[in-house]
Amino acid sequence: MNLIHQLKTNTKLTYNEQVIAEYILKNLDAVLEMSIYTLAQNTHTSTSAVVRLCKRCGTSGFREFKVGLSRDYAQGLNSLSEIDANMPFLPVDDPLMVSQKIAQLTKETITETQGLLSLKQLQRVTELLLNAKQIYGIGVSSNYIRLTDFQLKVLRIQHYVRLINLQAEQFYLAANSASEDAALMISASGKTAEIVNDAKHFRRNNTPIIAITADAESPLAIYATEVLQIPRKETSQHKVSDFSSQLAIEYVLNTLYACLFNHDFEHNFQILKTTPVSHF
Repeated sequence: MNLIHQLKTNTKLTYNEQVIAEYILKNLDAVLEMSIYTLAQNTHTSTSAVVRLCKRCGTSGFREFKVGLSRDYAQGLNSLSEIDANMPFLPVDDPLMVSQKIAQLTKETITETQGLLSLKQLQRVTELLLNAKQIYGIGVSSNYIRLTDFQLKVLRIQHYVRLINLQAEQFYLAANSASEDAALMISASGKTAEIVNDAKHFRRNNTPIIAITADAESPLAIYATEVLQIPRKETSQHKVSDFSSQLAIEYVLNTLYACLFNHDFEHNFQILKTTPVSHF
């Protein structure tokens, strides 16, 4: 039987064995590097108590126990079920388990987002951005930060995205837009008040809108010319962070940058410039 499962469920442990088992479960990664003496010292027990626990779990001693524990721990990391984007990790998870869960959430999010993209849509969006006289970036909070990263990327290949860091003043970008421009707008919910209000003005000015949102029927999506949909994995107001939606948004923006770059790959590759380095 899985050693970790045994440590969690065995009801016949003595008090000292239970203390050791609880310590091991809370410090799995560290215990794999410990000697039996260190484990006994850290749990204020004895080496004989550690050996008794190992034998109760069906192993001959601490060395064999650690081999089995390492195997079961690795299997547990590699067999995680689908990650809950609202609560991707738990208070009982050690740092390595947290890192594994965030890695899996990243993989799941990117795979799902890629599945929502289509060749024809990416071609249309790329053409809109290439042909735009002005590209306006509209987003608030963390979405605005993602847009600044996109702005820097495309600047290196001589494309320009206009942003206003006072996000309430983004209204003026929308109000002064024209039909030959393009707006790149981000809102995972598609209902952010400032974003929807700006979308109305872009629409009135016949400015094409490229929307990145999780809701294809949201107010933002309704105003948009093209909707690049991201997965709606975060559904609760009580969540540790918006990991998934931000991963998806960053992936879509990176894809758009790559499409712009690839449109004239040789030229863009030649004009790439590294950040200047000062010589002292």
